[in-house]
Amino acid sequence: MPDARRRRGAPMLAAILMECPTEELVVADDVTLRDMAPGDVKVKIAHSGVCHSDLSAMNGTIPQAPPAVLGHEGAGVVTDVGDGVTHVVPGDHVIIAFSPPCGTCPFCTGRNQPNLCINGLIAMGSNPQFRRGDTVVGAMTGCGTFAEETIVPGMAAIKIDKDAPLDVAALVGCG
Repeated sequence: MPDARRRRGAPMLAAILMECPTEELVVADDVTLRDMAPGDVKVKIAHSGVCHSDLSAMNGTIPQAPPAVLGHEGAGVVTDVGDGVTHVVPGDHVIIAFSPPCGTCPFCTGRNQPNLCINGLIAMGSNPQFRRGDTVVGAMTGCGTFAEETIVPGMAAIKIDKDAPLDVAALVGCG
């Protein structure tokens, strides 16, 4: 029987940076996701790493506007895909890439340097996925893996083998 909390817009748990600097995140149970858009992938997060970048966002070393769901190292299972997404389907295992390649710019195609792709970075921050009541809640690098589910641009959902352990795969997303 499907979990009723997984319906679009159902409240979920997330760890939110509410102020900066701080030593603690607020664990809230009333965070919702926006509706899916074309090109989106919704992922149920199975595992998320805690990177030093998360701690640096909390202490103010890395600028991060609150409120924001932290976490950019994550792996999970695709639960929904938006129109136009063909490389993954619900049930696929994926890692979340915080700096995904667009596959079309000169860095991705001609120079073989997808790590320098600016299009992927722009896409990651273009449509905040979290809400808490009427408040838009941002996501660190557009990922927000400290939530039970997240929505990312399709290019950021990198399919992996279902035999790969998700707790280990989550750490690959940091790059």
